[in-house]
Amino acid sequence: MERLQKTLDWLYSLEARGEIYKLERMDRALELIGNPHRNLRAVHIAGTKGKGSVAAMLDSVLRAAGLKVGLYTKPHLVNLSERTRIDGVEIPAARMLDYIERLRVLYDRAGLALTFFEFTVAMMFLYFGDEKVDLAVIETGLGGRLDSTNVVTPILSVITPIGFDHMEYLGYTIPKIAAEKGGIIKPDVPVVIGARDEEARTTLLGIAAQRRSAVLLNDRDFSFVSHAPAHRIDYQGLGLRLNDVELALAGPFQHENAAIAIATIEALGAQGYRIEEDQIRSGLRDLSWPGRFDIVSRQPLVILDCAHNEMSIAALLETLAVEFGADEKPRLVFGCLADKEWQRMAAMLAPRVRDVTLTRVKPKRPLDPENLVPEFARHVPVRVIREPLQAVARVMEEIGPDDVALVTGSVYLIGEVYPYFLARAGRGGLFPDRHA
Repeated sequence: MERLQKTLDWLYSLEARGEIYKLERMDRALELIGNPHRNLRAVHIAGTKGKGSVAAMLDSVLRAAGLKVGLYTKPHLVNLSERTRIDGVEIPAARMLDYIERLRVLYDRAGLALTFFEFTVAMMFLYFGDEKVDLAVIETGLGGRLDSTNVVTPILSVITPIGFDHMEYLGYTIPKIAAEKGGIIKPDVPVVIGARDEEARTTLLGIAAQRRSAVLLNDRDFSFVSHAPAHRIDYQGLGLRLNDVELALAGPFQHENAAIAIATIEALGAQGYRIEEDQIRSGLRDLSWPGRFDIVSRQPLVILDCAHNEMSIAALLETLAVEFGADEKPRLVFGCLADKEWQRMAAMLAPRVRDVTLTRVKPKRPLDPENLVPEFARHVPVRVIREPLQAVARVMEEIGPDDVALVTGSVYLIGEVYPYFLARAGRGGLFPDRHA
């Protein structure tokens, strides 16, 4: 355990190198380990909102169809091993330790100073290659065009809805952001486009045309009917119609994500993957995707949600109203990063909550909670408890069994407080772990 912790501490120290967006570095890193990505059959997913949920849905359906599936998502909530899973199981701790130690020596000898994200991507490709997964579902990190995962040539690309986030890296207009996300579209590789924004669609369709990529487009080639507040949709595609599909994940925004996932399954069918209707239904009904309108306690009702930008806050508030009524005002624990549109996020949340406990997210560019006080104070009572676990524990001490609490604002905040609720439930992690 001590050896693992020291190794992880070293790996996390690479975050000090920041992010470097040059795919040549990733090409070199993978060349040194035999280019495992070149033998992978992969689905590559980018977008502003919903890409993690679409990835999780695809993974669940493909596993229900009996395929050996690798899933790579980011960031993790509790354990680094969550990012890299095969058949729903986190990479075993001993295997991860071995990879980190081997790659560290190899890259040090080569004089290749990878960033934290580059290193985890190399480790993911090596693991999926060694295990010979049938299909890898890979979520991009930031953007797409220069994302470290974009060295892979997938059999299918997927673009989820586009909105404003990470503008300092991706641009300050929807067409520029869409162009960065659309950078994962490869020549002659089909793409599923879930974006509905007209400027985003125009940009993405233009990229697809230039690269001769066949397109499956939301509201043209596939569509859905939501049965909210029920967690069910009807889906209509080019050759597939499914009525009354039950979804495990709450929220109307997940209905669109499910439609994009089913369209992706339909596109895979055109490439020879046989996935039956009952496998689609069971995969979407039975999946687990923590931190997304995640009810971690029933009495009192406590919701953890990774909403971290305006689009996701809007989706969260819509889900809250659909699930519990427009008059429900939860007690809010909120903390976010300094590079987000935090004033706008606060303005959206403040009228919809009973009171707020502001806290400070620890990793990566935290916003000082005192900056948020005036944004909330004009609407509701506000206090600051800078330590996230203390903030959650205080709220849990104060609320009654019929009250509702909501924790949101950052993926990192949810990751910091999740262990509190796992401990209450007697669980050690979010997903299965072979401990091998």
